[in-house]
This record gives sequence, structure tokens and C-alpha cells, in this order.
Amino acid sequence: MSRPALRIASLLWIAALALGATSGHPARALASSPPADIDRESEPVVRALTDAMGGLKTWESLPCFRFDFVAVRDGKEVSRYRHWWDKRNGRCRMEGPDEHGKNVTAVFGLADKKGTAFVEGIGESDSARVAQIIEYGYERWVNDTYWVMMPFKLRDPGVKIRYSRPERTLQATYDVLEVTFVPGTGLTSDDHYWLHVNRATHLIDRWEFVLTGQKPPPSGSSWEAWTTVGPVKLSLQRRFPGKPAMLRFENVATPQAFDASVFSFSSVRK
Repeated sequence: MSRPALRIASLLWIAALALGATSGHPARALASSPPADIDRESEPVVRALTDAMGGLKTWESLPCFRFDFVAVRDGKEVSRYRHWWDKRNGRCRMEGPDEHGKNVTAVFGLADKKGTAFVEGIGESDSARVAQIIEYGYERWVNDTYWVMMPFKLRDPGVKIRYSRPERTLQATYDVLEVTFVPGTGLTSDDHYWLHVNRATHLIDRWEFVLTGQKPPPSGSSWEAWTTVGPVKLSLQRRFPGKPAMLRFENVATPQAFDASVFSFSSVRK
């Protein structure tokens, strides 16, 4: 399965930072996947983590979620992908540059991946191109949502969590959780993560990963700028040690509803 960041020429540097081969787990799990498999030592860490973020039930009850996925290099914005996610009704809108640098918009249902598409604000009429843009928007949604709200996915079917080790630094003591996936879960079930959960705050300070198609040693990033957004707390910034790059999540909101233009028009009303 191709992954969006690998196909975008303007984001080749992200692929080099291991952002390209990103997880497909938020999108779907195979119907045959078992419930999340969490060992006894990891269970209270996972529960404290999601509770510190506002609670899993709180996240699941949110009707809508809005955010921008912003890639930055040398202090300058490289790309921005805008997302409107109607969680209650299972539909999305994604806006951002395609692999040719054209601004595309995909409006679609998550269940059937059917909807409409726009290129530079003009409605696309070719059915094959519409399907291509929607698939692209779907992959971006898979990728980008996982970066911002991964802890709320730890109890999804097909997830396996094992307690790796305690870890002590000069700054904090951590519980390190190893996260893998049952084969066939999501789009990239070979992804492998290690979450460093701060025992004092119960929040993730950083993660490491070996993603599908990559070889050890792991890459990693910080989880910074923990911010209360509506009823939940989210990390809105990622830094990559030794790299001139970062990710930011901007315009993050949890509205009760979206304006009708979000899922109807080529541009969204302010």
C-alpha cells in the first residue's frame, strides 16, 4: 500500500525522517482482528495515559475534530494538510498539496470512500481522478490523525502492547511500552513503536519507531506542547533529534458541528 508522504515530492525530507512510512491503524482493522492485547503491567500505564488526556470515552464522544498537519523545516513551513473530521457521521474533508504540488480537496465518507473532489478549487468531474484524490485524502487522514491522537487508538482491535522496561533519566522516570500489531491490521501492520510515558505526568514525552519497510535502529520524536483542546489534552508539536525539522498541529478544535460548507463547497466559510 502506498503512503501519502512517500508520494509527495515536496515532502521527501519527511520520508528521510521516517515520517513517510506511517501507520494505517486509525483507519481500520480487519474484522477478524482480536481485541487489543495489553499485558498486565502495561494496562495501568495505558489507562493513566488516556485518563490524563481526558479519557477514552471523552475522545470517542467528540462529535467533530478539526486540525492542520504542518511540516516545518529550518523554521519554515513546507506543507500543510487541513482536516475536518465529522466523527459522529463518519465523513472527512482534507485539503492540501498533491504529489504535483496542486491543491486538492477530498470530501468523502470513511465507510465507503465515496464523495467529491476539487483541484485548485474547481470540481473534478473525471470519476477516476475523483477516486484517486479521495484515496489520497483518505491516506492523509490515516497518517495525520495517528500522529496527533495515537494514544486514543491503543485499545483498538489488533493492537498488542507489552511493557518493555522502566527508564530513568535526569529529567524523569518513564514506563516504556512496546506497541505492535496483528498482521493485517490497518494499512501498515509491521509498524513497531516504543512509547516513553512520563510517570509524573502520565503523558508521552517521546516515542521511537521502526515503520513498515524500514530497518533498525529506531527513529523517534518528542511529544511536546501538551495543550487542552476542548475536553481533551493533545500534544501539538513533534521534534526530531538532530534534524532541522518538526511537525506542528494547528487550528486544533473540537466543535460540536461544522458549517455546511465543509462537506458541500470547494472552499470553507470562515
